[in-house]
Amino acid sequence: MTVQYAETRYYSPVSPFKFNQIHLSDVAVLQYYDQDSNGTRFVLGEYTAAYETAIRSNTVLDAGYDPISRPNATTEVKVGIGILAIDQLDLLNQMFTVAGWMVLEWRDERLKWTPAAGNGNIKSVFSTSDIIWKPELVIDNALDDLGVITADNLNLRYDFEGNVEWEPPVLFNVHCQVDVTFYPYDQQKCAIVVIGWGYTVEEVDLAFLSQAINTDDLEAHGEWIVTKTETVKAVLDETLEDGTKRQFPKLEFWISVKRRHEYYNLNVIMPVVVTSLLIALTFIVPFESGEKLSYILTVFLSLAVLLTITSDALPPTSITVSNLAMYLGVVTVMAAVGMLITVLLLMVYHNEDAISESTSMSSKCILMIASIAATFIRSSKKHLIGRRATSKVVKVMPVNGHENAAEKQRVKSAESGKERDDDEDANVTWQDVAIILDRFVFIIFLAVSVAINFGFLIGLVVGGNTTAL
Repeated sequence: MTVQYAETRYYSPVSPFKFNQIHLSDVAVLQYYDQDSNGTRFVLGEYTAAYETAIRSNTVLDAGYDPISRPNATTEVKVGIGILAIDQLDLLNQMFTVAGWMVLEWRDERLKWTPAAGNGNIKSVFSTSDIIWKPELVIDNALDDLGVITADNLNLRYDFEGNVEWEPPVLFNVHCQVDVTFYPYDQQKCAIVVIGWGYTVEEVDLAFLSQAINTDDLEAHGEWIVTKTETVKAVLDETLEDGTKRQFPKLEFWISVKRRHEYYNLNVIMPVVVTSLLIALTFIVPFESGEKLSYILTVFLSLAVLLTITSDALPPTSITVSNLAMYLGVVTVMAAVGMLITVLLLMVYHNEDAISESTSMSSKCILMIASIAATFIRSSKKHLIGRRATSKVVKVMPVNGHENAAEKQRVKSAESGKERDDDEDANVTWQDVAIILDRFVFIIFLAVSVAINFGFLIGLVVGGNTTAL
């Protein structure tokens, strides 16, 4: 049997080149073996920690590698963002918080090597972030922890072609200008703004890794739904005291979200609508109950509480005004007007004077309005109120101290007509007038309440769904 030797070389960072001779059968498949400093034998070309250590020693740990100097005159850094979960979108503080990670990729020609059997055919290795060059990036609209993005405990990966990949996890807590016009059927659009810190666009240029934010691992949120994402590239201009202008790279990652409004339908919209409709019911509460004024006062206070609760949930800004807050304001004013009308109707109802004895202008105006109201609601006493409201007192003046026969006859007719009117008016009291006005106001308030509720709700829903983001 013929025996051949395979002579191999193995480079170790601990020891110099070593030569080992291994007996191989001429009928066997030729394999190359080596052993490390501990005497462990392995197949040449397979991965070992020693191979990776050797590659790292020849790249980032090499004396000629400078982690401060950028790789090229203009180094392009590709940036991508992925989100895992939405923490909150705080309307009051205008703060958007989302958990995710960043993906940064760039090319560093100083980190190249050739994969071969002598280095285990390794195509990529890892390095700590403090011994390798990496770009200085800042979240420009961050509300806390405003500083260069770092992850000291996270390793970077780089391959044999010099491509470096870094994926630091980040809790994005950024400012978001919210639009509460159609709250709670609103849609919001928030941005994560990444800028280069220290390097201008001529030194380090930022580009997008993809044209959208990675949402593959996004967990469902109880209040918000991510509808779309988009990216915008821009520059940040800075003017120095001497007039010199600098431009820094800037990337904007926009996230559009839509509110889940089922909760608000049950806990905000429904109480407001029902309470607003209760205003009209004030005018069908009987006067004899004595609870008419206390009822409308309770409704008014309920609307004031709802308005306060809604206002507390909205940001104190005048850039956008919530239609829901305006709607509550209008309904609250309606309740105040209803309270005023209720007081006036109670005054009319408890007027002890006879209608036939009322000669003041206010009484005549009330009777005229009551006549119109009685006609509108088809009251059986509308002709009595109408006659009383339009009747006139006939006064006869003497002529030369004597009254002619025609004038006497006119006086008699007027007196007899007045007696008939008084008999008919005796069946109409101020209580009747108040009840007629009460029913008339009920119809008016009910119609206005329904129209306002329908108009505002349709405006909120349609406006929120058609908002262009």
